[in-house]
Amino acid sequence: MTDPYRALICVTTCQRLGHLRRYLPHLARFCVEDPRFQLVVALDGTDPDYLAFCDRWEVPLVYADQREGVGLSKNRVLERYGDFEYYFFLEDDVELVDGAVFPAHVALHRASGIHHFALFERGAVRGRTGETEVAGVTITHGLYGPAHFCSYTGEGLRAVGGWHPLFAQYRRWGHTEHSWRFHRDGLAPAPFNVAEPLSDTFIWHYPPAVTRAEGVAFDADQIAAPERDLMDQALRHVPLRTLAPHHSNDVPLGPPVRLAEVLNGRERYPIVRGGERRRCRADFLLWRSRTARTALGRAAALAGGALLSPANPELRRRLRALVEAWAP
Repeated sequence: MTDPYRALICVTTCQRLGHLRRYLPHLARFCVEDPRFQLVVALDGTDPDYLAFCDRWEVPLVYADQREGVGLSKNRVLERYGDFEYYFFLEDDVELVDGAVFPAHVALHRASGIHHFALFERGAVRGRTGETEVAGVTITHGLYGPAHFCSYTGEGLRAVGGWHPLFAQYRRWGHTEHSWRFHRDGLAPAPFNVAEPLSDTFIWHYPPAVTRAEGVAFDADQIAAPERDLMDQALRHVPLRTLAPHHSNDVPLGPPVRLAEVLNGRERYPIVRGGERRRCRADFLLWRSRTARTALGRAAALAGGALLSPANPELRRRLRALVEAWAP
């Protein structure tokens, strides 16, 4: 590559091996095509089926003796792979469509001096504080947002530290507090900085949460009380910590050629079978029904998705929206 750097793409996952079968091959193919990017899976806890999957397809895996939430899962990756210039953390329900999103974010980091970007479905930024134009891309700044896709500079992560170990007891939350540290340290103009024009490089899925914490209050900004209490402390740095012992499989970092090769045919979901494959295809067509360039293309994609999976939740949501739009 004419512009060499080292970047790590990490997929965080727990109790969703089916999602890896659906979406990981596309990330693998991108990393084979662009060797500046390495791929690793971070499993919160341990599961023999995950280990077997990653061993079979020769994908590096980091896992732990105990489940402690996605924040500690990310800390384990940083502890083992702490020498990259750029880091990308993706949740396991994020489906890649266009790998250009990764070098595009590296270019945005460099052009803007912003050390932390997020990305998710358009319109999901909450508490918007403004917009700026960077290298021809509009960046929306805000106070809150989800953690589906986050990119960081290694320099920025070393400055703010890791995800707070407080959240291990809940096995969730912590990404907002971590993002606010970038803003406090002057490393980002807002906690959430989103290149919304790049949102369509992914399909955003919304499966049920793996973990629910009962009896925890949320404020008007949808922040859990323990996280808000920690945010009120205005921390600027939290030392990188892990708690439970963690391990890696015997697969070294490198181009995940074996997994990428399953995409050599025309099938988009080659290691998924039966009804699950039909649902995946339906999800893809419903995404196409929003992003196709022509009205005919959008209509054909919507009809195809409906035929493959009439009970698809996204289809029901879209139909409800149409009914509400046309209701008197």
